[in-house]
Amino acid sequence: MGSKKKKKDATYQAAVSGAKGAIRILLYVLLICILIFVGKTAYSFGYLIFYQEPEADTQAEGQDVTVIVHEEDSVYDVGVTLQEKGLIERPVIFWAQEKLSDYRGKIKPGTYLLNTHETVDQMLAILSGKNTEGQPSQEKESSTSDAEDTEAGEESAS
Repeated sequence: MGSKKKKKDATYQAAVSGAKGAIRILLYVLLICILIFVGKTAYSFGYLIFYQEPEADTQAEGQDVTVIVHEEDSVYDVGVTLQEKGLIERPVIFWAQEKLSDYRGKIKPGTYLLNTHETVDQMLAILSGKNTEGQPSQEKESSTSDAEDTEAGEESAS
């Protein structure tokens, strides 16, 4: 009887050992799959950030779009506005591009004329006031009327 019990224990030990090995292999396969998924996702995200492609393929296909940036808008909010206007694909990518660009924190409120053929760097240059060519005046109406009031006051004092 003792030998039967030893055989059962040996068989049981072999089965448990085989199951542990199978589970270990499944965990390694799962870990490899997770690493591949994370790597592909990180690559895609990085690719979208650094490879800037305009929405329109050619200058002729590009459309001018008016965009209004408000004082309280965050970079992500500006990205949402640009997405709604068809200028970019995803606001989170725009947010990351702005954070990694020379224009970080320099977006100014105002009304801008952007084109669907412009890259994000070109749009950021316009939104930060570095490239004002072809853009509407960004002066506030109240400051213009204040200047007129000041001139009128100087004329009446003379």
